[in-house]
Amino acid sequence: MSLQIFILGRLHEQDYHPYDIKKSINNAGENLVRVTDGNLYYNFEALQKKGYVQKVNTVQNDNRPEKTNYAITEKGKQALKDMIYKSFKNADDVRSLFASLLFVHLVDTNKLIYSTLEVIENIEKELAYLEANADHPLPEYISPEQQEMALFMKDYKSEKQKVELKSFKKLLSLLEQKQS
Repeated sequence: MSLQIFILGRLHEQDYHPYDIKKSINNAGENLVRVTDGNLYYNFEALQKKGYVQKVNTVQNDNRPEKTNYAITEKGKQALKDMIYKSFKNADDVRSLFASLLFVHLVDTNKLIYSTLEVIENIEKELAYLEANADHPLPEYISPEQQEMALFMKDYKSEKQKVELKSFKKLLSLLEQKQS
């Protein structure tokens, strides 16, 4: 869904050829959205079939292949908003929101704040559970040879959730600033 959000978000700004979208993804850094030629064109085709994008013109330059530009439709603009809301509602980590974060100015910030508060609450519950069970012995099926790695995994999960909590709280603050 992140790639489709990025495609629709960029097309919301202006018409583009798929390759131009790929260049902007690559220029933004590899942490934004994973893209290959295959999944890029597949997603353009899927968005076109749903009526979210449409071909607007084809340009022929010298000895190069034809270049077809796409535009977002009204249906696509609504789908983009819905996808952004859904990504916030289903967020497990901040990284899953990278594409959506670029286009939060297109949606109702109050809805994003509400979803972010829910994510923060869920992370806090999970952290409380992890901390309450930190001293519990490992399950019986964990052999003595596996204990060191099992403890590492347990610690990793707790530390990762602490980082996510901090990041979501910072995101909440940014969203609240946009609201003002």
